[in-house]
Amino acid sequence: MASRANIYIDKGMDFRTTLDLFDEDDQELVITTYNFYSGIKKLYSSSNTIADFTIEKANNDITLVLTDQQTDALVPGKYQYDVIMEKTTGERSKIVEGLAIVVDTITEVA
Repeated sequence: MASRANIYIDKGMDFRTTLDLFDEDDQELVITTYNFYSGIKKLYSSSNTIADFTIEKANNDITLVLTDQQTDALVPGKYQYDVIMEKTTGERSKIVEGLAIVVDTITEVA
């Protein structure tokens, strides 16, 4: 079963959040041999993905990244997101899911 974590995304700003990954024995996971996928939808049942995260891998961490252009295209509100891990054997598992809450930004930068 996937962990649950809600994230907050500021509209029009760069977004980054890092996840530390461990195996079932609380040992650091060697992530270089895994592929990761993550996207945002309005609802799980929606057919269209609104945004796909770029995923950066380092040590036993993955970082979900959206550019300011990607977040600027999002309408403030609540969305769903998840992160899928794919092993070299092709086995896939959902490792985290939750709400992606897009918050409007007051200050405009020209």
